[in-house]
Amino acid sequence: MQAQPRSQTRAEEVYNRGIAKTRQEDYRGAIASFQQAATLFNQSGNLSNAYKSQALATYLQFTSERIQRTTPSNDPLPSWYVGGSCLGIPVCKYGVVFVNPGAERTNFGGVIILEEKLRMLNRPDGTGEPINAVLDVQIVPKLRRGEYFTSNCQMRGRRTQNLFAAIAQTTGYENADFYPARLAWRINLTGKKIESIPATNIQCENPCPGGC
Repeated sequence: MQAQPRSQTRAEEVYNRGIAKTRQEDYRGAIASFQQAATLFNQSGNLSNAYKSQALATYLQFTSERIQRTTPSNDPLPSWYVGGSCLGIPVCKYGVVFVNPGAERTNFGGVIILEEKLRMLNRPDGTGEPINAVLDVQIVPKLRRGEYFTSNCQMRGRRTQNLFAAIAQTTGYENADFYPARLAWRINLTGKKIESIPATNIQCENPCPGGC
């Protein structure tokens, strides 16, 4: 087995350090680690992990700024924040978000981020902001025409407690109740991982069958 280049090994160490810092609520340190990891991954030619690291740094910068506010922001979410879901017991113990900062300049479609809520930051006005740790991240490939990312999916003919995320195919299924999936992931809360699974039996809800 060929040994990994030193820059690749170093990049993974720095990346993992960034993940650990989110659990310590050290977002500034985590952002710096992910930015450094992105540089090291680029130097080793690992463009996918470089993008993943930079996307995490961008997302955490946004998260950090929200936490630092003394009042809730009325600003719209950035265009690269595509969507998210919360799940787990107690309610919203875990969160899944899909973001794609800078994806248009790359061969990637974005990243799925699985987070765990550590605590709530309560403001004097009664509002709050979750303090989260990053558990796992998966790269999503570039979306094709007529596709979109959604977490409103289920296993065909079976109800489970799992959350499924997928790249749904809409073209030709505009009048159907469900879209088929091209790629799918299962959110494994036991293992705290995002797992790639076969998309054959995954279907995603069409919010407007026949058009809205």
